[in-house]
Amino acid sequence: MRREGADRAYDNPIERIQLLGGDDDAIAAFLDDIEVSSPREREMLAEIARTTALARPERFEQDHGRVLVSLESLRRHGYHGSRAAASLGHVRTIVRFLVELVARYVVVSHVKNVVVNLRNLYWIREMQATEGSRELELLQVARQDAQALVEITKSRELGVPTFVLGGILLPLTLTVWRLASGFTYDHWWVAVLVGLVGVLVGLGASWVILRGAALASRRRRRTRDSCTRARAPRSGRRPHRRAAPVRGWCGR
Repeated sequence: MRREGADRAYDNPIERIQLLGGDDDAIAAFLDDIEVSSPREREMLAEIARTTALARPERFEQDHGRVLVSLESLRRHGYHGSRAAASLGHVRTIVRFLVELVARYVVVSHVKNVVVNLRNLYWIREMQATEGSRELELLQVARQDAQALVEITKSRELGVPTFVLGGILLPLTLTVWRLASGFTYDHWWVAVLVGLVGVLVGLGASWVILRGAALASRRRRRTRDSCTRARAPRSGRRPHRRAAPVRGWCGR
């Protein structure tokens, strides 16, 4: 057996996994033998033992292009088209604007984080690629594309910071006005009414934030599903324990 040959030849687990190559069943059995049960640990050892910078160089250009298209589409459409508050008449325009403002912050922040991580990943894999290899050529071009994306996506998020700032300034302004005008709660029902208004404002703000976050999450999920096969760049097929498969690239 291939695995038995590896056991005799190497005492270092990483070297044994490297010798087993892309034989997922043999690697999974070996990891079971040394009692590595954590999915993260199994994935980590498999990645450390890889011998190439790219798992499928022949598909990398296509996968990389799909990632770029998906990010572009998410950045353009990820926070538009809310259908919230359809029954509120003309007020829904204001509500939808606020919902999309929150969604904009979430989407833009997500895209900026993804492109920075993508650029860094390409850069690291470029360092690992063999000099003069096709992998190095592919990764250099992809890293330049990712660096350009980092520059392109430097736009301001807006959204939640502005929304939260408005939520903080509103009660602060009312408090200052009450102190300056000498307004007092002479009747208990006035205090109750003001408290109820405050609760309603808080609930409304929470509803808007949740709807905005849900809109952004749904659009992100659609984009992620569309590029599931564009796993850039992977270390190869990941060994998994028979009862506990390792999560895939998009399996967050």
